[in-house]
Amino acid sequence: MDDIAGRIVLIVDASVPAAARAACDDAAATLARRAGMPVTLAAVPIETLDAVQPVIRRGPGQIRELDPPDPDAMASAPFVRRRDGRPDWGAMWTTFCELALHGGPPQRGALQALRGPSGGDRAGASAPDIEAELRRGIEETTGLATEPAGPAEPGWIAITCASARMAAWLCATIILENVDARVEGLRLLVPAGPGFALEDQVKSVITVVAKTHHYWREHLESARETRS
Repeated sequence: MDDIAGRIVLIVDASVPAAARAACDDAAATLARRAGMPVTLAAVPIETLDAVQPVIRRGPGQIRELDPPDPDAMASAPFVRRRDGRPDWGAMWTTFCELALHGGPPQRGALQALRGPSGGDRAGASAPDIEAELRRGIEETTGLATEPAGPAEPGWIAITCASARMAAWLCATIILENVDARVEGLRLLVPAGPGFALEDQVKSVITVVAKTHHYWREHLESARETRS
């Protein structure tokens, strides 16, 4: 390989166990298929990793460090994309696991709890394309209208509910899933903070809104209509 320009390079410590190396091979193959471009997997001595870190972290380069999933969190559903490459939010869940409210595993473990930015933090908002995708996913899975929470609330999305009771119940139930939420009358506010990634934070927010809305519509609302 003479030139790595235009390639994705994954670097792994050569001393990791064989099982971890095999997992890295699988991850590289999957990434190559998904990205449609070559992926180089480099197993190097730890001394080389230590030496190269200052170069990678210098200037505009970015390193994202991902921890293993919290064992107390809900297992993640496969990420599904449409033919145009955009997430197919409506096709990602055919069933929902039990709510944390009723003893099921929370969407995120306590160590990866998703917090919203503090009020008025101008640096607290997601990138416009991420916010748009978050809103699209919520609307696609619930049919509820969304909008930015307002200029005084950067980093939050407002979902208009059918009633204040519905908004309050969804808010309390989402919080138990270890995802922040707030309520303002008919509006349910969920985070859309900086650094959100589609397959991590965005997916978590859409999932908890979708599954709590599903439970409200299919169980609580239907039961109330039957009694009346």
